[in-house]
Amino acid sequence: MDIYEAITTRRSIREFKEVPVAYEVLEKCIDAARLAPTAMNCQLCEYIIVDDEKLLPQVLDAINTLSGVPRPEGGWSPGRRPGAYIVALINAELEAEIGAGRTNTHYDGGMAMENMVLVALEQGLGSCVMTGIDRGKLRQVLNIADKYEIAMLLALGYPDENPVVEVATGSIKRWVDKKGVRHIPKRKLKDIVHRNKFPV
Repeated sequence: MDIYEAITTRRSIREFKEVPVAYEVLEKCIDAARLAPTAMNCQLCEYIIVDDEKLLPQVLDAINTLSGVPRPEGGWSPGRRPGAYIVALINAELEAEIGAGRTNTHYDGGMAMENMVLVALEQGLGSCVMTGIDRGKLRQVLNIADKYEIAMLLALGYPDENPVVEVATGSIKRWVDKKGVRHIPKRKLKDIVHRNKFPV
C-alpha cells in the first residue's frame, strides 16, 4: 500500500473485533509519531499505551460519560470495542520552559496523530481519533500527572466494519444505513481547491 492509497482508503473505525493488539505494533505507531514534524523541534508530545484488559473498559467509560457527547453513532456495542488506546499528551511543563506556542503544540499533536493512524492502517488496524473525552476521569484512571495536558485519544483495533465514502450532496453528516454500514459524505475536490487566488 503506497502513501496516497493509505490516505484515500483510511476511514475512522467505530466497530472492532475484540482481539488483543500486539504491544510491538502500538509501540511502532508511537515511534512514527515521535518522528513527525514538530515546531522548533520541541518534541512536547508523550504517549500512554493502554492495552491492559482491566483498564480498557475504564478508558471506554471516560469516552462515554462526557456530558453532552454521545457515544459514536452505532459504535462500540458489546463485543465490538477497541482493543487498545494511545493517549497523546502535551508536556506543558516543558512547553513553558521552551516557550513554544500553544498553537504550534496542537499542530504538532495533529501531525503525530496522523502518523500513528497511517502506521496502524499499514499494520491492519483500524483507528478513531477522539477529543471528546472526560479528561478528568481519564487522568484519574491512568494516573496522569498534572504537568501533562491530555490532547487526544486514539482508539485502535482490528476493524469489524467497512465505512463507505461517498460524495457529499448537501449534508456532510455521517449516517448508518439499515444494514449497519456507516456512510461518510466528503466534499468534492473541486469544491475545496482554489488555485493561486480567489477571483476578483
